[in-house]
Amino acid sequence: MKTHAYSLKTPLLVALLTLGLAGCGGESASETANETVQTIQAPVATVKLGSIPLQSVVPGSVVPDQKGRISSRLMGYIKDLEVKVGDRVDAGDLLFSIDSNDVSAQITQAESGYQQAQAALEDAKLDYDRFKKLYAQDSVSKQQFDKISLQYRVAQENLAAARSAYNQAQSQLNYVNVKAPFDGVVVEKMAVAGDMAAPGNPVLVLENLQSLSVQTQVSEDIFAVLRQGDKAEIKLDGKVSPFYGEVYTLVSAADPRTRTHTVKLSLPKNIGTVNSGTFARVGFTHGDRQAIMVPQTAVVNRSGIEGVFVVSEGKARFHMVRLGEEIDDKVEIKAGLQLGDTIVVDDNMSILNGDRIQTGAAQGEGA
Repeated sequence: MKTHAYSLKTPLLVALLTLGLAGCGGESASETANETVQTIQAPVATVKLGSIPLQSVVPGSVVPDQKGRISSRLMGYIKDLEVKVGDRVDAGDLLFSIDSNDVSAQITQAESGYQQAQAALEDAKLDYDRFKKLYAQDSVSKQQFDKISLQYRVAQENLAAARSAYNQAQSQLNYVNVKAPFDGVVVEKMAVAGDMAAPGNPVLVLENLQSLSVQTQVSEDIFAVLRQGDKAEIKLDGKVSPFYGEVYTLVSAADPRTRTHTVKLSLPKNIGTVNSGTFARVGFTHGDRQAIMVPQTAVVNRSGIEGVFVVSEGKARFHMVRLGEEIDDKVEIKAGLQLGDTIVVDDNMSILNGDRIQTGAAQGEGA
């Protein structure tokens, strides 16, 4: 039984002795596996600090700069309401009409009043002319002449009022047909033909989708550092790439409920089709922080592990790294590298751990 015990332990002892000898030899296990050591010419650089902008990201949405709640100036039944939600209209296009029967009746009534005022003025003028001659001949008293003169002036004023009422009644015909005030899209419809329209009650909502902005709410600390013309990064749902918008409206009055300020940013004209109401994320930059930054080309993926080749004593050593933010063509290294390390920054796809690096084509200092 003891003989069997020794025979089972012997392979394990041999394995431990083999690993111990390999460690004393000064080469790692991965280098031992790399039987053929290559000499590769690759650019290198020294790791140093870079700057990463500090951003506060807030939610926002796309809003139209021009939005109209279309209502009628007249009270009456709606007719010819044929536009639908989503229809595009041009400025001056007919949106709907109001039944003009009531307007016509008002015009007839005002015209009748105007004619009566004209007749009353003519009669008052005859009396005035007659009494004027009699007063000049001392045939009537001054009191009688003043009374007739007053009636004549009142008749003139009544005619002016009747004329104004008649003109106003006629002008109501201009509001029977409600037309689009600007080019836009019908985004909401709150009535149908046959409903009663009243002044101030919207029938349609029209938006100009050719002029859009991003609106968001920011806290007091962000608002305090913003200025008109500042740039901010905007990410829209449905758009792969972010872009930059320019702050053009800063509302100093805070919302009493949320204690936030309204900020509007312009949208570039070349971003393609964007719909009103699209969700947006707006990143406002305020200061920066220091971090280790390396070119993105320095990072390689080996068996699902992200790493960078560090050159030490002329040999490439693979260091596993933890990545952070990407800024342009550089990436933040949160762990795995130290300041002053020399790293391979390109031509590293075929490099193996332990390969010799020839740095004749080095990229200066600064990763």
